Amino acid sequence: MVEVLKMPKYPCSFCKKKEATQFCDFVIGYAWTSAKEKGKMIGGYHVTCDNEICKDCATTAPGGFDFCPSCNELRRMIEEKHDKRPGKLMAAIAFGSHEDS
Repeated sequence: MVEVLKMPKYPCSFCKKKEATQFCDFVIGYAWTSAKEKGKMIGGYHVTCDNEICKDCATTAPGGFDFCPSCNELRRMIEEKHDKRPGKLMAAIAFGSHEDS
């Protein structure tokens, strides 16, 4: 007897076999809106990747964010190659010794 496989209603964008249960949280842009929600302006918000992914294809990054395989690869590359240079400005702002010119 032939086994009939049922396709998921919302297949994962990567494996195409399992049900997509979440969206990728990787931030790909920033935007601003003057729309209101519950009487208050929404203002700035993040634009995310939103690839539909299953639990097996998702990678949970620090902070509890779930990334699709392609965004997780990009995140790893950024972490490995990011040239973070020390500077005084952030400390000056944090401790109140920064003067606006």
